[in-house]
Amino acid sequence: MSNIKLMIRFRLEPGCLGPTGADYVEDFCSLINKVDFSYSFVALNVIPRYDKSLPEWEFLLNDKLISEKQADRVLELHNFTVESIEEAVDEFITLKVEQFMTSVKKNS
Repeated sequence: MSNIKLMIRFRLEPGCLGPTGADYVEDFCSLINKVDFSYSFVALNVIPRYDKSLPEWEFLLNDKLISEKQADRVLELHNFTVESIEEAVDEFITLKVEQFMTSVKKNS
């Protein structure tokens, strides 16, 4: 195993939090970034996606942007691919969105 840690920057559409998602997206991103993602070789940074010209996914190594192909090589060290880690991130975020929206509804 490698000690290399891949950073994934994921830009979350406010609409993923429902019709009033723009009201909550900043809080959600702040909260989710405090939760450890399931894989120790990946750091996840979720930010709001206000500018649709920016990519939804970015991969960084030592704070430098790398290509998807380069990210795939890093992930291969842990028997993952970009596709498989994106699926894991999607599942993680979906679960956290559901939990967050449940708590928002309770507190309304």
